[in-house]
Amino acid sequence: MPPVIKKIVVILILLIVVNAGFVWYGQASFNATFEQLSKAFAENNATLPASARLPDPIARYIEQSGQKAHLYRTLVLQIEGDYRKKPTKKPAPLHALLLLRPSADMLWAARLEANAAVTFNALESYHNGHAKLQALLFGIIPTGTLDSPAFARSELARLLAYGLFNPALLSRDIITYRILDNHRVEATIRDGELKATVRFRFDANGRALEAVCDHRLLPGQKEKTARWILRVKAYGQQDGLNLPVEIEELWQNKGEAPWVFSRYRVTGVKRL
Repeated sequence: MPPVIKKIVVILILLIVVNAGFVWYGQASFNATFEQLSKAFAENNATLPASARLPDPIARYIEQSGQKAHLYRTLVLQIEGDYRKKPTKKPAPLHALLLLRPSADMLWAARLEANAAVTFNALESYHNGHAKLQALLFGIIPTGTLDSPAFARSELARLLAYGLFNPALLSRDIITYRILDNHRVEATIRDGELKATVRFRFDANGRALEAVCDHRLLPGQKEKTARWILRVKAYGQQDGLNLPVEIEELWQNKGEAPWVFSRYRVTGVKRL
């Protein structure tokens, strides 16, 4: 092998090794940060009053979830799937942890594998009317932060829709309901001066099929919104609870067909 080629090969191998170490260190640092935040999330917990009366579809969903017999103060979900930012992009592997509780609080930590050498991490929180998203290259290099009233309202809607994973939230008095028809219920959650609305659709057996919000903030946008749809493809037993385990999330711009930006499975649930 010519000396020049040999040098190039050595440099490439060195870069791969250094990058692998960098990714490992970044992920370890990110995981440590998330562990600290999740500990505080679980400890700083409060139980909100329950609603006096729930619509039949919501009451039936909570009953079928098994939540009343399997109480929790915090719920941890492990998620495996894929994500793409645009319809033309190839989906990238997604690994995430989601922490929920029966209040307007959410903590989300995700790792996105852009390719074999590059990973992005996202750390997102919602609490007390404020939401913040931090994007980190290799888990340590900040690449962007999102923190605005529009983003907080968008994430409050997401938190409400994730009540399908978190049935204890659906019975809290911060949510009011309006029955649309035999299979659809409109839910509005209020957190201080902030509020968000989601429509839930159920089948004849009482299982939720989807949650829809007409005005969620598009990724990377400060003000532009679109319809966001969460579709449940399958249910399963997780730590005593009957919850959605196969999910699609879609965007739909006005006048256009919806497109799937994320597909994932809930591979583990832990009640705390």
